[in-house]
Amino acid sequence: MFFNQQTQQSKDDYEKFLKVVGSLSNLFSESNIPYLYYRVAEKLFCKAFNSEDLSRSDVSIDTKKDNLGIGLKTFLAGNYKTLQKITEFGTNDRKLYESLSLNKKILKIAELRNERVSFTHRVYNIENSIYHCVLRSENCFTIFEENMNLINIDNIKNIKENKGSISFNDGLDEYSFLISKNTLTKRFDATNYLHKFDVKVLENPLDFLIDAISSTQSIYSHNDVLETIYLPLYGKNHF
Repeated sequence: MFFNQQTQQSKDDYEKFLKVVGSLSNLFSESNIPYLYYRVAEKLFCKAFNSEDLSRSDVSIDTKKDNLGIGLKTFLAGNYKTLQKITEFGTNDRKLYESLSLNKKILKIAELRNERVSFTHRVYNIENSIYHCVLRSENCFTIFEENMNLINIDNIKNIKENKGSISFNDGLDEYSFLISKNTLTKRFDATNYLHKFDVKVLENPLDFLIDAISSTQSIYSHNDVLETIYLPLYGKNHF
């Protein structure tokens, strides 16, 4: 996995960044579960590990480091075994499977998912992809990683239509397709996580930010004398 192979400095920076953002959670909610917006999580990861940001590229990964693709996710820990979105299909994709029978529909959805991952690998010269997840629980963040496996189409089984969804597995991973949202989800088993740390949620984060900004601005107060250089906007002949 990626996280354990990084330098201690990078891992420490990443934890520090996450703690700082998590501490401001009361700006957005009153829960003891720290808030982490997924776009912010992506920026923090790229900054800490100096990886390439691909989060706006509409591909199966959010960042890459060397020849490794990384899909970044953040979600509530729950029981550490929750279904999370891995692919949202567009209108053109929907036309390819919406009129098919149940089994053929799942086969087509699996094909589309696999092609999306394979396309990303080809375009960005990636050899392997993983998921890097930050799970949120009360006053805590947990880091978990697992391989981004292709769906084993030849081994798809236990296809079951439920109210609003179709569940299936391939002997390795468990999936659920949400019909109305055209979204494929996968169950993440994060019971064997990599790292876990406490996050102190500030009671009054706005007051903290105001004090911090005021303190910074005071460094450049009008009482300070700074060396000044005046640059003329004309040459020696005043042109």
